[in-house]
Amino acid sequence: MSGSTTPRLSVQGFDGPLDFLLEMIRRQRVDLGRLSILLLTDQLVAAIEADGDTLEHRADWLVMASELLLLKARLLVPATPDEAEDAEAAAARRLGLLEELARMRAAAGWLGTRPQLGQVVFARGQALPRPARPQAELYVSFLEATLAMLEGPAPRPAAPPAVYRPNPPELWRVPDALRHIAELLERHPSGLTLLQCLPPVAQDAADRRLRLRAAVASSFVAGLELARDGRVAMLQPAPFGPLALRPETRQAA
Repeated sequence: MSGSTTPRLSVQGFDGPLDFLLEMIRRQRVDLGRLSILLLTDQLVAAIEADGDTLEHRADWLVMASELLLLKARLLVPATPDEAEDAEAAAARRLGLLEELARMRAAAGWLGTRPQLGQVVFARGQALPRPARPQAELYVSFLEATLAMLEGPAPRPAAPPAVYRPNPPELWRVPDALRHIAELLERHPSGLTLLQCLPPVAQDAADRRLRLRAAVASSFVAGLELARDGRVAMLQPAPFGPLALRPETRQAA
């Protein structure tokens, strides 16, 4: 303490005796809102507990400290209901900003732990980073490439030509129909219908419908070929009726 009868206080924004601090606050020369009331209280308590001052001086210090706390409380507590409502609204806004800041920090932390493109995960077509190769391995690779250039390219084995070999289904063909119709007409000289000249097809065949269509088309073409050669005569007694095949006794001119 100095020669003054009040303890000397030292905080950020003020350095001097207690009575001078109260006088400067009353004249509004010092902003009490910026002073740390906790540090001021600790220094006052230390001065009161120290020896060397009378009980009267300590009582005066307590009165000054009470006045200092009263001035600080008036700064913190609103004087009117309107000011209290404004202070409550301002506090709510500050709490909302703090909650928003906490959410932003949590989102930033979550984004920081996500796998990053190009470091942990890679896009399609992006090559993985190649590890560094030792210098000796690079020299060996260079020598191997040089020897390969000096020896010349190795002959490549000739690739066999690609041949397309389709697997045609076993259907009734026109040569089969020509032979079959000729044999049937030799046994039935009175003639047969075109449907009677079809080959037998199994009822449980998986491709029965395809086989029947191929047999009808091949038998019809074979009948036209035989009629052109004059070996059979193709008749259709009624419009859209069944076709009949009959052996021809004479060759066509």
